[in-house]
Amino acid sequence: MQSCESSGDSADDPLSCGLRRRGQPRVVVIGAGLAGLAAARALLEQGFTDVTVLEASSHIGGRVQSVRLGHATFELGATWIHGSHGNPVYQLAEANGLLEETTDGERSVGRISHYSKNGVACYLTNRGRRIPKDVVEEFSDLYNEVYNLTQEFFRHGKPVNAESQNSVGVFTREKVRNRIRDDPDDTEATKRLKLAMIQQYLKVESCESSSHSIDEVSLSAFGEWTEIPGAHHIIPSGFMRVVELLAEGIPPHVIQLGKPVRCIHWDQASARPRGPEIEPCGNPNIPKPRRILRSAWGSNPYFRGSYSYTQVGSSGADVEKLAKPLPYTESSKTAHGSSTKQQPAQLLSSKCPEQSLDPSRGSIKPMQVLFSGEATHRKYYSTTHGALLSGQREAARLIEMYRDLFQQGP
Repeated sequence: MQSCESSGDSADDPLSCGLRRRGQPRVVVIGAGLAGLAAARALLEQGFTDVTVLEASSHIGGRVQSVRLGHATFELGATWIHGSHGNPVYQLAEANGLLEETTDGERSVGRISHYSKNGVACYLTNRGRRIPKDVVEEFSDLYNEVYNLTQEFFRHGKPVNAESQNSVGVFTREKVRNRIRDDPDDTEATKRLKLAMIQQYLKVESCESSSHSIDEVSLSAFGEWTEIPGAHHIIPSGFMRVVELLAEGIPPHVIQLGKPVRCIHWDQASARPRGPEIEPCGNPNIPKPRRILRSAWGSNPYFRGSYSYTQVGSSGADVEKLAKPLPYTESSKTAHGSSTKQQPAQLLSSKCPEQSLDPSRGSIKPMQVLFSGEATHRKYYSTTHGALLSGQREAARLIEMYRDLFQQGP
């Protein structure tokens, strides 16, 4: 962190000079997840000293929750670093030696899925009969081919036909069924097995998309999510280590735990959360577990879900709307933080009267409420790097705004 006094030594630094002249702007960051911590840290490093982080729960990290049981670490939240080339989360983990003990089994160079042809996994019917490995592999290849087709609508601007209802689930289910039924080499029994596997694969897909059903995920926007090149990694010591590294640059008094924000004085809307649905397993011979460790992000009042997806009827443009600060005008300094490049928690900047400029003089109206979090990143939604980048993006908006305000003078 660089204080305004130490940064004020440079005569050509308008931010530090302005802070000396007019006093510190007050910034409140709501939420101490990756986005909020990244925003607070960026502001502190640029000379802001009146920064407070309010966290509703008793711990930092947001949707990162690593649990240690015996000699193993279990992740109830964020698990994977998706890609390495230019990924700030990967760079932070690599620079601090968090990946040194990563094994080949904890690294993936392809699309992450619960279903793989590698390893010792086996697949059973609901009566406990094992499905032949070659049938599973054939179906997996077919499913992945159709999955790749779902990406083409956005990437190549292909029109979505009415039959698909603009739904990833509806499109995938119909395509896979038709290919199975039209395969002349399979017996009827094999076709029935493959048809029965469709729904299970779609359930896994809905888990990976964090949707109640994959039928709710928009087909026309499905390919907009951008994958960073490079392998996927997990952190053997726990993803919480990344959170701790981010927090190291923030003085302890800045972060206040157990401080839920009940209301922000602005227009707001609420939605009723959807409860979980449980389906029983078909094999009664599976022993009952002695202990269950499970996540509950959907029922957590401060999260209401694990991560975001683009729903049928919405698009990437809606993600950009989520990232627009308030009050928003086209003249506001928002171009620097375009949500197509970077984007975490909500970021609040109070409006100090002595720093507000007179609108009648054609001046910029200061932003008061800014939004971040993975759900506000158009290309990297649902990822930890999307959250971190969004926090940095919103901090950059404030840094730029106050520099411009101070430069204009009284």
